[in-house]
Amino acid sequence: MAFTLLELLVAMAIVGVLVSLLLPAVQAAREAARGMRCRNNLKQLGLALLNYEAAQRSFPGSGVSPSQYSVHTYVLPYLEQKQLGDLVDPSQPLVFFSGQSTLNLAQAPAAATRVQTFLCPSDPQAPLCSAYNSATFAGTNYMVNGGTGTGVYYDTRYPTDGLFWNESQVRIAEITDGTSNTLLMAETLRGACVTTVASTPAFPRRQGGSLATVARTIANQQGTDPPLSDALCTTATSWLGSRAIAWIWGQTPQTFFNTHHGPNSPVPDCTTNGQGWFRASSLHGKGVNVLLGDGSARFVSDQIEISIWQALSTRGGGETVADF
Repeated sequence: MAFTLLELLVAMAIVGVLVSLLLPAVQAAREAARGMRCRNNLKQLGLALLNYEAAQRSFPGSGVSPSQYSVHTYVLPYLEQKQLGDLVDPSQPLVFFSGQSTLNLAQAPAAATRVQTFLCPSDPQAPLCSAYNSATFAGTNYMVNGGTGTGVYYDTRYPTDGLFWNESQVRIAEITDGTSNTLLMAETLRGACVTTVASTPAFPRRQGGSLATVARTIANQQGTDPPLSDALCTTATSWLGSRAIAWIWGQTPQTFFNTHHGPNSPVPDCTTNGQGWFRASSLHGKGVNVLLGDGSARFVSDQIEISIWQALSTRGGGETVADF
């Protein structure tokens, strides 16, 4: 039985309408699956951190420069990544300093190794970046909790009100706010792997303002001179894309977040000499995935009150945390 041209056109139009209706549903289902995989990654990291704490009697802290290995590096054996962990030689520096940071070539194979558990499948940014520190680094989307970033707590060279800083050794018993009310980790988008110079960032969600020529860290003292402020951060004209590009590095921009700004805040990150304000962010839509101290992973909305968000990042602030 033959079809007329009109009937064919009508049939094609109906198919087109059905496809247009189905595509958003398919895309939503795919993103839901990616979000579930992202939370599963966080749960695996949670198990690794809790097993580390049980074995070593404290959570790992990031190392001190020049051997500034990350929390991620220390938990590799607890993620069934012992072979990769064996590539890291802790007796050698991670980086050398001669005007700028340069990766120790002995650590280059490990630094460039992509670890799937460290990557959120919803972030399409290339996992390898070769634009900084004369090396190729593999990145991560999962950041450890450096606290509120208030006062001088944005400087993780010294103790913060969170769970991690340089050489921190926080025990579960010290999380007096309760493990189910305290963040261990949160996700962030990896940097654009490019630096641009302008009054505004070329990639707002993947670049942070640099104040390296305006404010400097202080030797033997927490904080910067002058102290970071929201007003000072608006003066940035250099925008770094090096956020979260190196899972191996315990430097604040690479493996830490703080809660100075809320999840997915439109305010860009702000950094100077490796310290600053670094938000949690994602492409899941109106929120981010987080890992809590009890090992559970959940989604937190962008609309969370900043006071609650900051309360979740303190280990012993005594705040009352409402339902989030």
